Parts: sequence; structure tokens; C-alpha cells
Amino acid sequence: MQTSNALLLDIVGASRTRFVIPPYQRAYSWKHRQCEELWLDIFRAARSASQHFVGTLLYAPERNDENGNARFSIVDGQQRTTTVSLILVALVRHLKNTGITLTHTTADEIEARYLLLDGNSSLPGKLVLSRGDRASYFDALLGAKPDDIASENIAHNLAFFTEKMAEPDFDAETLWQGLNLLSVIFAEVEKTESAQPIFESLNSKGAPLTTADLVRNYLLLAETHTQQTYLYDTYWSIIESLFVPDPGSLRLDNAIQGWLSVRFRKVRAHGPSEVYSIFKRYVEDDYTGTTEDLLRELRNFCFVWAENYRYHAVKKFRTMDWAVNGAPTLTSGFTRQKAHDEAYAQRVRAEMRNTDATL
Repeated sequence: MQTSNALLLDIVGASRTRFVIPPYQRAYSWKHRQCEELWLDIFRAARSASQHFVGTLLYAPERNDENGNARFSIVDGQQRTTTVSLILVALVRHLKNTGITLTHTTADEIEARYLLLDGNSSLPGKLVLSRGDRASYFDALLGAKPDDIASENIAHNLAFFTEKMAEPDFDAETLWQGLNLLSVIFAEVEKTESAQPIFESLNSKGAPLTTADLVRNYLLLAETHTQQTYLYDTYWSIIESLFVPDPGSLRLDNAIQGWLSVRFRKVRAHGPSEVYSIFKRYVEDDYTGTTEDLLRELRNFCFVWAENYRYHAVKKFRTMDWAVNGAPTLTSGFTRQKAHDEAYAQRVRAEMRNTDATL
């Protein structure tokens, strides 16, 4: 892994370079508390006139796009990078609305270098967020008001920084000085396969990821960007949609634990903290199918589990010939057969709904 110390704005402002949040990454999730801490860090850096370290930006190079622009997937650091970009969006608006000028740059220069790809407002921007946040961030780049932005966190945090800049004692010059002193460890993952343990190590020191976050990253991180997008759109996004609203992924985490209890009976998870490690053990030591097979099976299981995730739903799966690897069923010694049949899962789901309607 190649690493270097760098200023965050030097990275974000690199010419002909785009940073992409891959499909397996969780949505932008920073709240006002994290934004307030970063805001204070920026002004501390400006007051001390010294660099302020804000973390690691871990990335994996991708193929250049059709116009020859470099593309990098952000493996870790998307929350901070997105938030700094929102500060820049708010700063550009503030400078344009007030007519204030900075000593060494202008609003148009900030926008062209740090927010737009080579100054082109018709493109998605230098930072491309994950699917659920992408359009909202692009709307922000194009001048949408916070109330008109769909993503709640992007809208709220953009409003937060806009309000900060409207305060009487706000000094844009000091903010700009502080932004230019934010430093990171800029680390390139040379082989995609090594990114997952690095990602887990880095995130174990920060805000905890949910079981669903870890499982999604584990399954998709080693795939190409094209395959990541396909698997995410075809399977994972559908799995997530079955449990909406699901703050903290509690219901989806429970579904994964339920599926694992059926699939990997030799080891039992005694709490949520054990689920991911057992999931990895199952995939690495016992599972012989493809990632797509696993995601298809998990999706079909979730069709049933999502119906209020009741035990009798899981029991239907326990008592059928439902497996890939040829292990015995829970209720018989017969070898289980492949059962990726989505029609079966949908039929069970419909039967459950019909039963509920007659109660």
C-alpha cells in the first residue's frame, strides 16, 4: 500500500481527477455533531496556522473515464470528503451572494477547481456519491436550496454550513485558510482484494458500521466497478428496500443473522457483534458458490423475512430443500438441493399476506 501525507484540498483539486463513492459504501450519514466538530477543527487550524490532521483517505484507482479523466474509488474517507465538499458549496454560494472576495482566489475558481470536473457544470462533478445521494449532491452543485434536496443529511448539513456563514462574526478568509490546512494520509490500495481488511481496521476506530454495512462491503469490494453496480442494483438495493424505514439497519441486520442461522448451523451467533465474523467464516470456509448466488439467495430469504420477520417465515425455509452446498436440512437427513428460486420466495410472501388479510 502506497501512502503519503497530503493536504485534502490538494487531492480534491487535482486536475482531471474524479473521486467516486462505490456502490458498496453506505450512504452519507454525518449529522450536525460531526459537522460542528469539523467546522471547529478548520478554524483551529487557521488560528494556529498549522496543518490539522483529519484522518485517512483510502482509495483504489480505476480505469480512466471516456474523456481520459482519472477515476479513484474512495474506500474510506467518504464522509469527511463529502462534508468538506458541502462546505465548499456553501462557501461558493456565500461569496457570490455577498460579493466578498478572498485574497488568493475567487468563488468561480473554487467552484471550477474543487467542485466541478474541469469547470464543467454539465457533468456530475469531481465527487460522485453513491446511488442514493448522487442526485442530491449534484442538485446542491447546481444551486438547489436545502429544502429542495432529497437527501436529508446532505440538505441538513448544507443548511447547517449556510447558517454558520450567515452569522455576523463569520470570516470567509479564515475559513479558507483553515480548509487549506486540513491534512490526510492519502493511501492507495494496489490490489482490490486487500482493501477489505484495511477498511475494517480503519472503521473499527471510528463510528461503528452495521452488520449490513460490513456484509455489503465484504461481498462487493473485490468486484470490478461494473460488477459492483450490477450486484448492488440487482440484489442489494432490493434487499435494503424491503426493510425501509430501517434506522441503523436493525431489521436488515436481524435478517442477515436469521439467514446465517439457517445456512451455517455449525456456529451460532450469540449476539449482533458476532454475526459478521461468523458470516466471513462461512463464506471463506464453507461456501462454494458465487457472490451473485449468495446475494440472490439472501434476497429471496429477505422477501419472506421482511414480512414482519416472524419465526414461522424462517421455518418455511428451514423445512424445505434449500441449499447450495449439499448439507442436511434441519428436519431431515436428506441432502439439500439448490433453491435460488425467486418464485418460491415470492409465493411464500404472498401466502403470508393472504393469511394476514383473513385474520
